[in-house]
Amino acid sequence: MSRGTEKQTRQSKGGTIESGLKRVTLRQSQHKYVKQIEENDITFCYGPAGTSKTFTACYVALKLLQEKKIKEIILCKPIQEAGEKLGFLPGTKEEKIDPYMNSYISNITKIIGGQQAKYLFDSRTIRFEPLAYMRGDTFDDALMVLDEAQNATFKQLMLFVTRMGKSSKVVVTGDVSQHDISRQHVSLPNFIDIMKGVKGVGVHVFDNKDIVRAKILQEVVQRYDEWKSNNENKF
Repeated sequence: MSRGTEKQTRQSKGGTIESGLKRVTLRQSQHKYVKQIEENDITFCYGPAGTSKTFTACYVALKLLQEKKIKEIILCKPIQEAGEKLGFLPGTKEEKIDPYMNSYISNITKIIGGQQAKYLFDSRTIRFEPLAYMRGDTFDDALMVLDEAQNATFKQLMLFVTRMGKSSKVVVTGDVSQHDISRQHVSLPNFIDIMKGVKGVGVHVFDNKDIVRAKILQEVVQRYDEWKSNNENKF
């Protein structure tokens, strides 16, 4: 393929990012989250399940990519199973981490469609990077997203944030009520507290009223939070 043809292909396929973004309707709380990411170098976001923390982060990443403010999207998540242990997974590094990254794939596909999502993943414009292999890396001209950060230790959070290179942004999201590691190792709240007040660091908080999935989840989450607060010593 010639350079001209390759460029034309990129432009024609890339055009669907814009059309996908235009189909998305964000709520007021999500717009505030988008603004935090756009105005800061590092953004922390936490809140209950169903508030579109991951979806909105993916939306902003694609928006910045479409606007040519970044060149790539780096997706990451602590490799931690939610209760059920699946054991050893065979295959390459990519095949091992794919099951943990389905939420990213699902959200990006919802926004821009399967064909465009596949193109961006195949071209490695969007790619997954496990925390375990990040040490020594620096990502320039990128939006880096760490999801499920409630399952990251303090050292892992610091490792991820310090991979940020020139003209890059970092987004760290989590739901501290749904951690899959022991409570004493949940570091996200303390890490955010330490970083507050640093110029270029933003924090966005979703609460139960921001849940955008089935409305019944608002009451389910509220009941769970009440139960958890009454059984705090068990976690």
